Amino acid sequence: MIKKKISVYQQTQALLYKNFLKKWRMKKESLSVWVTMSIFPYLVNENHHLPPHVLGRVDEFNDSDLVVAYTPVTNMTQKIIDKMSSASFMKEMMDTVLLESHHEMVGIVFNDTFSYQLKLNWAYGLSIAEEHSEYSEHCWDMRDDIFCYMTRYWQNGFVAFQTAINAAIIELTTNHSVMETLTSVTGINMRMPSFISKGEVINTWFIFICIVYFSPFVYSTSLNVTKERKKCKKLMAVMGLRESAFWLSWGLMYAVFVFILSIAMALIITLSKTVVIVGFLVIVTLFVLYGLSLIALAFLLSVLIKKPVLTSLVGFLFTTFWGCLGFTVLYRQLPSSLGWILSLFSPFAFTAGMAQISRMDYYLMGVTFPDPSGESHVMMVTFFILALDALLYLILMLYFERALPDEGGHPFFEDEINPEHYPDDSFEPVPLEFHGKEAIRIRNIRKEYDGKPENVEALQGIFLDIYEGQVTAILGHNGAGKSTLLNILSGLSVPTKGSATIYNTQLSEITNMEETRMNIGFCPQFNIQFDFLTVRVNLRLFAKIKGIQSKEVEQEVKRVIMELDIQNTQDVIAKKLTGGQKRKLTLGIALLGDPQVLLLDEPTTGLDPFSKHQVWNLLKERKTNRVILFSTQIMDEADILADRKVFLSNGKLKCAGSSLFLKQKWGIGYHLSLHRNEMCNLERITSLIRRHVPDAKLRAESEEKLVYLLPLERTNKFPDLYRDLEKCSNQGIMNYDVSMTTLNEVFLNLEGKSTIDEPDDRADLLETHTRDAGTESEMQQAPCSLPGLRKAISTRTLWRRQVCAMARLRFLKLRHERKLLLSLLLLLGIPLIPTIFVKIVVALSHSTHCRELSSSMYFLSLEQPSQTPLTSLLVINNTGSNIEDFMQALKRQDILLEVDDFRNRNGSDDPSYNGAIIVSGDRKDYRFSVACNTKRMTCFPVLMGIVSNALLGIFNFTELIKTERITFPFVMEFGFVNGPLFLLVLANCLSPYIGMSSLSDRKQKTQSQLWISGLCPSAYWIGQALVDIPLYCSILLSVLQIVIICCWLSPPPKLHPPPATCCGWLLCIFECLFVCFMELSRSYTGDIFILEEFSITFSIIFLFVIRCLEMKYGQKTMRKDPVFRISSRSRENHPNPEEPEEEDENVQAERARTANALTTLNPDEKPLVVASCLHKEYKEKKEHCFSTRKKKIAIRNISFCINKGEVLGLLGHNGAGKSTSIKMVTGDTKPTAGTVRDKQPEDDTVKFLGYCPQENSLWPGLTGKDHLELYAAVKGMSKQESALSTSRLVEAFKLQEQLKVPVKDLPQEVKRKLCFALSVLGDPSVVLLDEPSTGVDPEGQQQMWQAIQTIVKNTEKGVLLTTHSMAEAEAVCDRVAIMVSGKLRCIGSIQNLKSKFGKDYILEVKIKDPTQVEPVHTEILKLFPQAARQERYSSMMAYKLPVEAVRPLSQAFFKLEAVKQTFDLEEYSLSQATLEQVFLELSKEQELGNLDDEVDTTVRWKLLPQEEP
Repeated sequence: MIKKKISVYQQTQALLYKNFLKKWRMKKESLSVWVTMSIFPYLVNENHHLPPHVLGRVDEFNDSDLVVAYTPVTNMTQKIIDKMSSASFMKEMMDTVLLESHHEMVGIVFNDTFSYQLKLNWAYGLSIAEEHSEYSEHCWDMRDDIFCYMTRYWQNGFVAFQTAINAAIIELTTNHSVMETLTSVTGINMRMPSFISKGEVINTWFIFICIVYFSPFVYSTSLNVTKERKKCKKLMAVMGLRESAFWLSWGLMYAVFVFILSIAMALIITLSKTVVIVGFLVIVTLFVLYGLSLIALAFLLSVLIKKPVLTSLVGFLFTTFWGCLGFTVLYRQLPSSLGWILSLFSPFAFTAGMAQISRMDYYLMGVTFPDPSGESHVMMVTFFILALDALLYLILMLYFERALPDEGGHPFFEDEINPEHYPDDSFEPVPLEFHGKEAIRIRNIRKEYDGKPENVEALQGIFLDIYEGQVTAILGHNGAGKSTLLNILSGLSVPTKGSATIYNTQLSEITNMEETRMNIGFCPQFNIQFDFLTVRVNLRLFAKIKGIQSKEVEQEVKRVIMELDIQNTQDVIAKKLTGGQKRKLTLGIALLGDPQVLLLDEPTTGLDPFSKHQVWNLLKERKTNRVILFSTQIMDEADILADRKVFLSNGKLKCAGSSLFLKQKWGIGYHLSLHRNEMCNLERITSLIRRHVPDAKLRAESEEKLVYLLPLERTNKFPDLYRDLEKCSNQGIMNYDVSMTTLNEVFLNLEGKSTIDEPDDRADLLETHTRDAGTESEMQQAPCSLPGLRKAISTRTLWRRQVCAMARLRFLKLRHERKLLLSLLLLLGIPLIPTIFVKIVVALSHSTHCRELSSSMYFLSLEQPSQTPLTSLLVINNTGSNIEDFMQALKRQDILLEVDDFRNRNGSDDPSYNGAIIVSGDRKDYRFSVACNTKRMTCFPVLMGIVSNALLGIFNFTELIKTERITFPFVMEFGFVNGPLFLLVLANCLSPYIGMSSLSDRKQKTQSQLWISGLCPSAYWIGQALVDIPLYCSILLSVLQIVIICCWLSPPPKLHPPPATCCGWLLCIFECLFVCFMELSRSYTGDIFILEEFSITFSIIFLFVIRCLEMKYGQKTMRKDPVFRISSRSRENHPNPEEPEEEDENVQAERARTANALTTLNPDEKPLVVASCLHKEYKEKKEHCFSTRKKKIAIRNISFCINKGEVLGLLGHNGAGKSTSIKMVTGDTKPTAGTVRDKQPEDDTVKFLGYCPQENSLWPGLTGKDHLELYAAVKGMSKQESALSTSRLVEAFKLQEQLKVPVKDLPQEVKRKLCFALSVLGDPSVVLLDEPSTGVDPEGQQQMWQAIQTIVKNTEKGVLLTTHSMAEAEAVCDRVAIMVSGKLRCIGSIQNLKSKFGKDYILEVKIKDPTQVEPVHTEILKLFPQAARQERYSSMMAYKLPVEAVRPLSQAFFKLEAVKQTFDLEEYSLSQATLEQVFLELSKEQELGNLDDEVDTTVRWKLLPQEEP
């Protein structure tokens, strides 16, 4: 055993390398994330320098559409209005009544002579933007022009009306006319530096881009971490992985990415002058801390939410929502205390930080580190909050990681109970030499799972001891609790009650358990490799996780590769491995570090026979001083490999003991198999046997074989029986063999099942049939789909049923995907959130509609200390003389002034002032220009009020004119975010999403399965459209109703003024185009229903496109499509580039037979399926852009046919090409060369194949009943036929309890049964079965075998079967073809292959006492000098005996009986070579013959251990 030491550093290093390698290997996924994130920074527009801009004179305003109204109507107000009319732009009639309903009206409300309110519509004079929006210039460069919100006060008439009113008041009160002076004032926008010359939309868009910058990153992180945590983390923890290493590996990698992306974003921000005043390091720090907090958030979500896609979606929405909510800080609409609380959400805190940066840039306040002066403390607080958020998320993640129950639940351990062990005789006493060697003690283990309507008890009080030095097998039906028990012992799951110890260490003692786990090797029922890593890298990774020292890792990996014989696949990506090769890799991971305890859950599932024998030898060699506990469905494996067998049934321990103990107690006895010819008389032979053994029973009968059951207690009568059988050669008995009860029979007896049609383990039956007429009748009815009741249906009726079936399928998928529909509704609701938010913000910001435009808004008073954002008023003297009177008039308004000469500065180039007044002319005729900082929305009205009051003061008046801004009832513009419009666009984007459910069908391969089952392509697409189109229309109508309601609540904006934002432009363009399109529709057709015609036309066009794609790329259809008009075409025949090499004569004869079948015109002579000269090459993916594509040859020039009433078996090692061959027959895979022809029906019967693929091609959300009913409809069955056939299948395969359970919740065995049932449903002419019984217990295998036999018995149907189970092949196959490295090595009947390739006899001997191995071996060689030992285990030896060495057979059995008595043998078996042994012999021939090294074989056979005689 290798010394191990768990190192967090080593584990983190290994996992970190794995994570980086995953990013490199999965380039598409990684590139999509990086490209998406790299696009975001470039969406930030680079700002341009905006120089001072002259707006023109006040009297340049002219708008004849405006109506002026005033109130109250008094003598003074009438005079003021009359004076107003003298202004050059006041030429229209003025009403005396204030009509508030007029949307183009200017209202004047006089409070007194010197105070009034100027009331304008929002769209004309007043902008939505307010002073609280101190984060932007409210301006941007529109190429040829500069647009600012503040200019609306100047250009849209507010300042003009204010000027006219002020001039009228001054003239009436002072008798001096100033109308010309005031209306000649020129307005100027101050210069805007490039780094702050961004408008509201640009700045908001910039911050939004920063918020969502890491969104693809969060999505990817959440998805990857949740997937790995769900799939592998628990298993890696069982191997010794520390939690800190797992989280560190992901955290460090993504932290590196965050650091790189933050630097890139900061560079773009600073170089594009988006932010300049704030330092580069400040921006980098903010982004780094934000990114780290999002990593911690993704980790937290991966613990809280189990589904990867949902986790990533929640992470994305969480980031976007809370980030956008942070705009409330930008608009200053939240109390500071609430803002601090909401900062616990890092996106909100980040937005607040970005708002601070914008504000500092706005006020030209630089922040640089490490200088702590100035405003640095504000950013330091933001950094601290983000760091606190990251730490908080990590703490919550670690807490919930331990607090939340995983799939195993919370442990609950009872006190250890020591009951009387096994008081009944179902448990064999443990030999004395194992007393005190109890390595694993299981005490009252119970395990319950939550279920509906009640909990499921997987284990019900298990008491068991597992001993060191023994190999123990756990057996039982599917669902008996085998995997649950192994998962509990490994630590993958925890028991509900009870306790277990491994070498005196309690499983509940976590600290001690970590040390124990280093000595445990666990192989779960599923494969655990990382698909993107090679075999060697996978082994190296798990070796480091297990704590193997770095210097020993390579040596240990090399040892495991050699032991499992996977040298040729060590550099292959795990994703490209076959199922058996992946299983070997998983087993290799369990063997790393030479663990003392091996827990193996069905370790050889999917392995070919040769690989199984390799694994058996390997485990037997490791037995000494170790504990090996494994579960299996292969009874041979348990019989040969295990010293002790433990049977579980329904969570309870049923019996335990050695093979001999179990066979003697529940076995049947010996099987005497007689090979006969046509001369054999059944009654005479039966009479002969019963003369020697009266209670012998005829078990099974076929044309070639008779099988009798002989009781165990009659072994003393066997020699005489054998002697008489030797004399029966003239009575039709050619030879015979004897074997003992198999564990399969023990299993079925324990489960209370009969052994009808159960093939003998050593001499299995061909075409066996039972004498139990009732059972036979039941099985005949089950798989067949009512041949007597099936009626021929028309093509139209069939197509209609298929369309209805596909519509129902789509509806069921939607019904079972409620979460998806809810997420769609949530998605549709999200666009309304910004609209509602904007409504609330605007309503809050405009709750007070009346506002005085006084100088205190922007300028400091004389005694007021400096206060941001107030400044002094800059006065520029351009008169060339003293303007003291004007200055005194300004000071009387309590304004802090700063005076300078025009020769020093012009007043419009210094944006550090809020406003400036430029005085020109002379003392008697001043001329004014007002320059405003674009940050100050109402600067122009304020400066005009200051100039007006200054002129009033020059005339020695102390009164000041007060102007208040007031609005008509608020009509909201859609502005920045148009929710209803966006909602409408989003609803249109949902149509492809809804209609692309076929992608999941293609991924799950259910679409291909439907095509093979006879579905017309048009029925598939049209059936789904019948559901998708109404669904989409209902969503669209709902959205339209929402849009109408929103538009009704908020009338659309006018098109006259310039749109407030880019979205406003889009809205205008959309409205104009829509109106134009509607007008064109009316003018050309006069009918609005042209829209429907366009829709119908496009639908027809798209259907035609689908039809063309199906014609070109679709697989072969089973029948003519009545809508797409696609015929059931035969596949193209491409000549095979290779000529057949030296082949077996049977293979050559099969090739000739297929060639004749292709040309024969006699329908009776045509086989059901003809596969001629098939050749298949795959082009592998390029390793890099400069490499060439490698070709992998999977199939090399094979020919075979399936005859009527025949079961043809395809056998071969993993990767031999069996599944590829069967896929080419179905049409799912197109051959590179060769052809496949199937027999065309002579009548109008429904034509399709029955296909059970190697993978379970099922819809996860649908139940078994849904599957059966849908496939029945696809195959043209009526409701009555479907109900009757489905009920028979359900009864035959015992699926009653699982019928209404979703497929995703079904165990593997039930899924395989369901796939098999779907393949035989509807009475198909040809059934193709690709390893149908993998993972199925013996009872389920029996059901499948009986169904296969019933399908072909006395019918014109055929079956093509691929399998790794030689017992299955011998039980059901009429002929078998063995494939080796893509070639057909041999083909023929089983007896023919045995006679040709397995002429020798096989002797198997099981020994009770291991010390007797050598004496027994010596005695066997003495009795049979030509014997060659094939395999040797601790308690079993196998020998190959030549035919002449066992003749006569009676003498050989007599000798073996003597050896059994002398050495107290457990059992022996002497029989002809089985099919499995023939397969192994051919494997050795491949090694010796060096078959074609060019073929990319993934298995290199090794010779079995063999001793020469």
